[in-house]
Amino acid sequence: MHSDHLPKPSFVQARHSDHGHSIKGDGADYPPAWSGQFVLDAYYLAGILNVTPQIAKHLLLNFLSTQDEDGEVDGKPGIAGQRGKFHAMPILASMAWKYYQMTQDDDFLAEVFPRLVKFFWSWFSGVHDRNRDGTPEWDHILQTGLEDNPLFDVWNPWSQGLDVSFVHSPSLEAMLYREAQMLVKMGKILGKPDEETALIAAQAGKIKDSLDAGWNPRVSFYSYRDRETGQVTESKVIAKRKGDGSMRPKFESETPVRLLVEIQTKSPAAKRPEVEISEYFTKSKGESELIAGHQFQWRSGGLVATTQMVFTRVGRISVTGLEENDRISVKIVDTTGEDITLGLPLWAGALEKQRAYAMIGRNIMMADRFDRPFGMPSLPLAPDLQAETVSMSVSLPWNSLIAEGLLAYGFRAEATRLTAHLMNAVIQNLKQNRSFYQRYHAEKGTGIGERNSLTGFAPVGLFMQALGVTILSGARVKLEGRNLFPFAVTIKYKGLTVVRGQEQTTVTFANGESVIVKDEAPCIVEM
Repeated sequence: MHSDHLPKPSFVQARHSDHGHSIKGDGADYPPAWSGQFVLDAYYLAGILNVTPQIAKHLLLNFLSTQDEDGEVDGKPGIAGQRGKFHAMPILASMAWKYYQMTQDDDFLAEVFPRLVKFFWSWFSGVHDRNRDGTPEWDHILQTGLEDNPLFDVWNPWSQGLDVSFVHSPSLEAMLYREAQMLVKMGKILGKPDEETALIAAQAGKIKDSLDAGWNPRVSFYSYRDRETGQVTESKVIAKRKGDGSMRPKFESETPVRLLVEIQTKSPAAKRPEVEISEYFTKSKGESELIAGHQFQWRSGGLVATTQMVFTRVGRISVTGLEENDRISVKIVDTTGEDITLGLPLWAGALEKQRAYAMIGRNIMMADRFDRPFGMPSLPLAPDLQAETVSMSVSLPWNSLIAEGLLAYGFRAEATRLTAHLMNAVIQNLKQNRSFYQRYHAEKGTGIGERNSLTGFAPVGLFMQALGVTILSGARVKLEGRNLFPFAVTIKYKGLTVVRGQEQTTVTFANGESVIVKDEAPCIVEM
C-alpha cells in the first residue's frame, strides 16, 4: 500500500471484508490492525518474505522516515499519518543487517548507518535512561511487544499494573546489545573510524553487565530487576484498609523496595485519591512520598500507582479521597514474573556457551516450562486459571526470535523441532478454519485473537533457516547443515527447484542443469 505519510509501500496487520473503508475519509478512524505497524511485526514480515529483501528495506525506510532530530523513531507509524507516539523497539539495525546479508547492498548500508547510530544513542538519553546508569528502560507496555504481560498490564483482573519504566528489562537490553553488535559490523564494512565503533562497543559492555546481573542461576533464566536497587522482589502486602484514614504498618526491610498502591473501587473514573507514604509515623521525621490523583492509572476493578521512591521502612500511610467501601492495599512490587521475552538474550548472542546450554536445557526444552506441542507460550506459568489465553498464547514473532537464537548457538535440531511445532499450529488452523490467527494455543493449537492476522502467517523465513537453505537469486542458493525435518522438502522459486532430503540436496536450475550436494559444510551452489 502506498500513502502520502510513508515514503515506501506499507502493510496492514489484518485484512477482512469490513476493513479499509474510512468514514472520515482520511483513515484516522481505522481499527488498530490498520492504524500502524510495530517494528516486531515488520521484522517478522521481512522473515516471511525472505526471498524479496526489497520489502524489508522499504519497511525499514518507513520507520526511519519518522526519525526526529534527537534520533527518535516512531514505534507504530501508519499509512494514514497515524503515529504510535512511543520510541521504536530497537531492532532496526538487526533488520538492516538481515537485508544486507541477502543483498550485499553497500550503498543502502552507507545510507542508513548514520541514522541507525543516532537511533541507537537516542535510547540512552535521560528520557529513556531515567537514572543515567547506561541501561535504559521501556517507556510504555506497547513498546515491549507483549502488551498483556501480567506484571505490567492493567486491563486484566489478574494483572499487577506495575509501571514498566521502573524495571530493567532483559528484552530491551538484549535488543540494544544486538543493535550495538550489528552497528559495529556495519562500521567495519563501511570503514568508519574505530573511535565511533569503539564507543558503541563500550556501551554494549555496560548493557551486558546489566544483563548478567539479571541472570538467575537457580532457574538458568533472566529476571526483571528494579531500576534503582537492581533487586528482584516478591509481592507482599504491608498495609490495607477500607476508606479514608491512616495505617501504621511498621514495615522494615534490609534492602530498599518499591511499593505498589492498589485501590479497589466501583467507580474508578470519579476518583482522585491522594496517598502519602512516610518512613516514620511522625510527619517531621524521615522521607515521605505523596502520590497524587493524576499519578494513578485506571485498571480492571480500580486504580493502581507505583511509588517513585524505594523504601527500607514505612511507618505511616494515609489516604484521602476514598468512599467507605473502597479498599486500599499497599504491597511490595512483584518482579518475579517470567515470560518469553526474557529469553531474548539468546537471540542477541549475549550469553556465554555454558549459560546458553543451561538456559536452553532447563527452559526452552522443558515440557513444564516453554516446550509445548504448538510452540513456546508467552508465560511458562499462568498467574491465574482465567489467564490461560494470555499465558498459553504462542506469538510467532517472539518464537521466531528465540528460534534464531537457537540456530545461532548451534542448536539446529532444537530450532527445527520448535519450527515444526509452530508450523503444526498454523496448518491445523488452515485445515479446520481456513484462517491464520494472531496467536495460537500452546497446548491445543487453537487460534487466539484476530483472524487473518499477519503475525499468524507461517514462519517461512524461520523454516528456511532451520532447513539450512537461503535463496540468494534464481541462480544462486546457499546450503548449510542437513535437513533435520522428518520429511524431504521441495522449494520452487523462479524456475529454480531445490529438493532437500535427509542425505542429499538436489538443486535444479531453470536451464535444466542439476547439482547434487551431500556435504554438510556451508556452500553456495550457482548456475
